[in-house]
Amino acid sequence: MSDFSNLASAPGDLRPEAVASRYLSARTQFRHDNTIAPRAPREDESVSVRATSGSRISLTHASIRYTTDGSKPDEGSPTVALIRAGVRHLPFAGAVSEWVGVLPGQAAGIRVRYQIVGTTLSGQTILAQDGQGFWFRYEPALSVTTFAYRVGVDPAGPDWLRDAVIYQVFLDRFHPHPGSFSTSPDLNARRGGTVAGITASLDYLDDLGVTCIWISPIGPAPSYHNYDATDYFSVDPGYGTVDDIRELSRKAHDRGIRLILDFVPSHFSRDHEFFVDATTNPNSKYRDWFVFYEWPDRYRSFLEAVPQLVSLNTDSEGVRDYLIQSAHFWLEAGFDGFRLDHVIGHGTDFWCRFQEALERKKPDVVTIGEATDTVDALVRYAGTMNAILDFPVAQALRRTFGTGDWNLGELDGFLSHLGELMANGPARVSFFDNHDMDRFLHVANGKHDQLLMALVCLVTLGPTPVIYYGTEVGMTHEAPTSDRDAGGDALCRQEMIWDKSLWNGQLQDAVKSLVSLRKSYAALIGSQPRETLYLNSEGTVLGYRVGGEIDVWFNLEAEPVSVAGSCSEVMFSSSALVAGLSPAIADGRVLLPARSASIVRA
Repeated sequence: MSDFSNLASAPGDLRPEAVASRYLSARTQFRHDNTIAPRAPREDESVSVRATSGSRISLTHASIRYTTDGSKPDEGSPTVALIRAGVRHLPFAGAVSEWVGVLPGQAAGIRVRYQIVGTTLSGQTILAQDGQGFWFRYEPALSVTTFAYRVGVDPAGPDWLRDAVIYQVFLDRFHPHPGSFSTSPDLNARRGGTVAGITASLDYLDDLGVTCIWISPIGPAPSYHNYDATDYFSVDPGYGTVDDIRELSRKAHDRGIRLILDFVPSHFSRDHEFFVDATTNPNSKYRDWFVFYEWPDRYRSFLEAVPQLVSLNTDSEGVRDYLIQSAHFWLEAGFDGFRLDHVIGHGTDFWCRFQEALERKKPDVVTIGEATDTVDALVRYAGTMNAILDFPVAQALRRTFGTGDWNLGELDGFLSHLGELMANGPARVSFFDNHDMDRFLHVANGKHDQLLMALVCLVTLGPTPVIYYGTEVGMTHEAPTSDRDAGGDALCRQEMIWDKSLWNGQLQDAVKSLVSLRKSYAALIGSQPRETLYLNSEGTVLGYRVGGEIDVWFNLEAEPVSVAGSCSEVMFSSSALVAGLSPAIADGRVLLPARSASIVRA
């Protein structure tokens, strides 16, 4: 049996022991966990900034130094005093002092950069460090100590992201046009997918109803996945050319389909020419692009665990300029936005500058961050990027409809709490399958009715949904991705099935119907209210209303269930596709078919 203990894991995910370590470290640190209020201030609105100092640090006073002209704060910058607001208890860390200061309101469009400076009893000056992501693991000199926020920006970004249905493509494994997939038995060998293959599949994607294609990294790289690029300004020759990207963009845009590039800002391949120069030339101009513990062999890498992926130094102006120039290049080539890999690899100071630079280039650009972290950390990205990938919902849908570890009561309570917690956060982009986790059908032991229920929930929750390539036709795998001998992550990244005889046609029809339904009803899109209508004591039957007009019902029982409710129209029923059964309505009651999900107009 597969191990599903960490169903929504991805590189950068914080395991429970890491969360505990983050709390524990607060005892010995002066730190700022990106805790500001409001997170996305309006014009002229003052901003409260909070920091903590552990019991092992004796601070006499603290202050914030800040700038509004884009320069980095220093000793000559304006300052605001912090007051010690008292003591609070943190798990594992015990008592910590809390420091609070208020920065004055600014005009819309201003990017405020700030540092928090403390003075100890011995007269030592220390900077508060970022305590989020994995930065808490480092000493202040190696951590993030400059922070930022932007004034007068819409945290949710452009409307087209809210309205989108995104289709995630793993480029090497999607479509090999004009050739054919490789038949190598090595799952980690290149398979032959191309940019032209995506262009050739636009009819298919348009028919599915998707409005945006998320494409995995495209730069030249030693690997098949290309998250270890050696050049940020060209296309891997195996995929095609920049002109192929331009043609894809033109033809996709003609159909109203936008493009998002999977952009990797936190690490290079160690074969990148800049890193090679930095490790072979003592006077290299790229030396500060990387963090060397002992030059040239000991350096910071991805999660300090993958030497092939060399971490980029957050504070290097050269790094920042390079990444912004690369992003501008791909916007000019035809992309509409970016899925940003491993965003905990940089702090808010970098992300605010990056977002500002992209919006100047393309005002309706979209940025979606992969911040696999606790919910309280995800909400703090408001104002720094448009959206966050919704790993918490992925976890919930897989546990409820995949493994059955959760009942519908647990799901309902989770959704209510998550919605409230994220109400003032960035927009959310939700999913239950992606390239870093076992496919849903593997988790659900091949049960398509469970996949259909997860799909119904996904498209009716409000956040922008993502469909991982092949999910719509029933792609799965036998061994878990944790089995490296069987192929590891490559198992969930196998070649797209283009032989229609191997498709699950009912599943594909369901996806088309659900996508069409979502696009047709505003009640299913964005931050519309979700109201629980009914939940039985066993947690096997759930109904909720979205947008005040559409009811969504789930029945996990092996038999039909009758519930009180109104229904003027059955809009979708998973059981209608599987067993030819739809909810029956009579005398103010709705009869829900066994093991089904239904969408009805109230």
